[in-house]
Amino acid sequence: MEEHQSSCLTETSETGEMDRISHLPDSIVHHILSFLKTLDKELVRMSVLSKTWFHLTASFPVLDFRIHNFTHLSRKSFFKYVDYTTSRFCHQNLVAHTFKLVTNLLEPAELDIVNGCLQLLFQNGVRKLEIDFSDYTNSPYVPKYCLPNTLLSISALRSLIIYGCDLPSSLMVDTIKFKSLVYLELKRVRIDDEVINYITTSCPLLQGLRIKSCPGFKRFCVHGHQHLRRVSIYYHTPIERIDIATPNLYYLSIMDINGRGAPRMNVASCKKLTTVVYFGNPLLNSNGFSDFLSNVGPFSRRITNLNLVIQTY
Repeated sequence: MEEHQSSCLTETSETGEMDRISHLPDSIVHHILSFLKTLDKELVRMSVLSKTWFHLTASFPVLDFRIHNFTHLSRKSFFKYVDYTTSRFCHQNLVAHTFKLVTNLLEPAELDIVNGCLQLLFQNGVRKLEIDFSDYTNSPYVPKYCLPNTLLSISALRSLIIYGCDLPSSLMVDTIKFKSLVYLELKRVRIDDEVINYITTSCPLLQGLRIKSCPGFKRFCVHGHQHLRRVSIYYHTPIERIDIATPNLYYLSIMDINGRGAPRMNVASCKKLTTVVYFGNPLLNSNGFSDFLSNVGPFSRRITNLNLVIQTY
């Protein structure tokens, strides 16, 4: 099927005339290409068909580099491809719609390539960014990756997913310009209570927030945020308190991965909350769970469609 899709894009007529798709505006061709299931592989194949297709693939605004999709390449070739494709795109002064990099870092040279690509990308801007180094193997030759400070200045960013990295070193010093950020997901990223407060107050349009296996914070407190709708918190280490007072929150999911016990929870002022999911062992911390039920109970009588799901080990 994928072979058929690729051939259809470059099909020629009986007279040898190029298929009409090559005469469409770039934006429409890019939209068509986005439906390919193995996009990363197909783009490589199409880029060598002609100068027209080289241009179309070079300006394609979705840069998707997941190393498990490039098993036909060595690690060295994969990182060279990431470097070449990103540089080729950024040198056209284009804003990327999506940049996704899923890999691990084993050598300093790989880290240098990642740094160079992200610096170029952040200068032009990006709307959806996913950096996943969660398979980090604790190589003694490469430190844990720290995102560049220039990340904080991307005003066009709407979705940010970070796995297995450190946040920019100047996070608490520089002014964050995530004025368009709608979704934020952090996994295996060290944060603290102050960082959570700083991020949420600096992202006024944030609607979805997921924190998964992030060490360092004891309390999750968000007050007065006008757009926050969905919050998911998965934790390994104990959390003391979850306190959310936002007018539009409708979904809250809490997963106690190692059965540390339920934190004290206050969501009574979230008047639009309709779904609360708790997975863990509430009996390990009966005071915390009783505190949660005591403020949810009266609240649930005001909201007839509150769905409270409690899953235990």
